[in-house]
Amino acid sequence: MQTSFGPDFFSSNRTTLRQAVGPSVPIIVTGNGVMQRGGDEPSRFHQDSNFWYLTGLDGADLTLVMSGTETYVIVPGMSATREAFDGAHDIAAYAARSGIESFLPERAGWQRVHAELQAARQIATLGTPPPFVRSHGLHTLPYRRRLIARLKRLNSHVTIRDIRPELAALRVIKQPEELRALQRAIDITSETLQAIATGGALGSARHEYELEAALTYGFRTRGATDHAFAPIVGAGQHGTTLHYLANDGPIAPDDLIVLDVGAETEHYAADITRTVSQAPIAGRKADVFHAVAAVQDYALSLIKPGTSYRDYEQAVEAFMGQQLVLLGLIKQASRENIRRYYPHATSHFLGLDTHDVGDYRQPWQAGMVITCEPGIYIPEEGIGIRIEDDILITKTGHTSLSSACPRELTPVQ
Repeated sequence: MQTSFGPDFFSSNRTTLRQAVGPSVPIIVTGNGVMQRGGDEPSRFHQDSNFWYLTGLDGADLTLVMSGTETYVIVPGMSATREAFDGAHDIAAYAARSGIESFLPERAGWQRVHAELQAARQIATLGTPPPFVRSHGLHTLPYRRRLIARLKRLNSHVTIRDIRPELAALRVIKQPEELRALQRAIDITSETLQAIATGGALGSARHEYELEAALTYGFRTRGATDHAFAPIVGAGQHGTTLHYLANDGPIAPDDLIVLDVGAETEHYAADITRTVSQAPIAGRKADVFHAVAAVQDYALSLIKPGTSYRDYEQAVEAFMGQQLVLLGLIKQASRENIRRYYPHATSHFLGLDTHDVGDYRQPWQAGMVITCEPGIYIPEEGIGIRIEDDILITKTGHTSLSSACPRELTPVQ
């Protein structure tokens, strides 16, 4: 498969990170391992985004070491049985992909790390989230915690420097190769959504999973590696649940269907939402659709370099309040009233991760890619409508990377 990324991209990223951290501090970054799905069945492997950004490597349990004088990757050993089932590490391919010349077996690699750390006072690595993020109900991956514990065993006096801020600052400004990969993922998503809406899949679907299957088929046949995230296909009442994932409900002819989906290509994620129906969208539903579209238009008018994320979200929320009053959903545009029908933010960063890294306290800059996704959710009426596009901030304003996908895939009267 043709790739947008050569070894120079990853070598340059390592050089830039080294400059940000300083010349003498060892940098050690772990990749992900393979997680259990059930029994002895593994989940599908997905590499840590920061590790991939620095190496381009998709092997499991690899460790990148950038000492003051050399860069190498520690490669875990594999039994003959593991190699037979999973395939052996292809060191030549790793080297060609990453631009790294030195790959060491696990024992020799960690012996070298141990020797280097005896004189080190500080190690730079990725900090760890808590084991369980209560706000998301999410158990986090253990690999960074495991690495830090191992480093501490090797040198209990060393201090750990968290380089997440440095990597976020690098990743949030997209390079040309990244924009090409993003645009391809967005184009695949756009083409698939239009094919579903106009090619018969939407009209014939009786269950949400039929549309999910059409999305998967469309993404893969157009060259995507996978869904960038679990697709949301929410019909009727299900469309009022923001992260509805079951995708197994029935579809009635007049249901609104929220399709929040994105293809992944070369690790980069699209994230587009369209609200569709098998019948023209009319009456009350059309009024709500037009209100959401008006809020998106207003939000887009604010997106440019120098805009404060906080000020932007506050302004969009206030405008949303006006629309909710016009719809008769609220009488006063208080934050509490608005959040009843619009409980999420309008924008987030987009890139290697669907909710990509970036500092929301800093003004927007050219080269950042964000989403713009207002929505109105009225559970008591069974109406959920969200419209989401992917936006590149430019020197003079912004451009929509998803403009090829019409906002009204279903006619709105």
